[in-house]
Amino acid sequence: MVPLPATRFELAELKKAKAGPNYHVQVDSNFYSVPFPLIGRTLDVRVTSRVVEVFDGARRVASHARLRDVRGRYQTLVEHMPPAHRAHLGEWTPQRFRSWAGDVGPNTAAVIAAILASKKIVEQAFRPCLGVMALAKKTGGTARLEDTCGKALAIAAAPSYTLVKRLWASWEPAPRDEPRRSLGDAGFVRGAGYHAEGDAS
Repeated sequence: MVPLPATRFELAELKKAKAGPNYHVQVDSNFYSVPFPLIGRTLDVRVTSRVVEVFDGARRVASHARLRDVRGRYQTLVEHMPPAHRAHLGEWTPQRFRSWAGDVGPNTAAVIAAILASKKIVEQAFRPCLGVMALAKKTGGTARLEDTCGKALAIAAAPSYTLVKRLWASWEPAPRDEPRRSLGDAGFVRGAGYHAEGDAS
């Protein structure tokens, strides 16, 4: 008798997937990184209950643990990133984003914390965090950003950069309270001399 295989046989599903501009392929509702030179290429994907493997022809170019019971998550390997993206890893950290947001205000800090927590691979959150930071450099600056983030938190418990950007574009400053004008200011009250002149005639 031939000894049984060391690993149990498991059925696999074969798919085709195109590597997107962010060097990830989509499998079901999640995303898995491949080496960035493969951007735009249609690749073969082998999916089991535990693993997602990506092939370029006969060459396996990526292997990831399969994400289950989640949607919109990313599995990213550092070695798959373009050099510019790798540079950001050393330049930025979650702590640095939180520190910057805390200086802006509590609403901005809450939004940045939500964005950082939204990605299983935290580096995937760096780009939307940088997008929020860029808004602070536009007209209205940090005060407008803090107000916009407050509005985003009123809509969603964990706002995304997309929501913040949309609210930023439609933002209007709160109207100032104007002092109420009296009837006299409007000219409806006649002066004391009016009746005196009428009595003299």
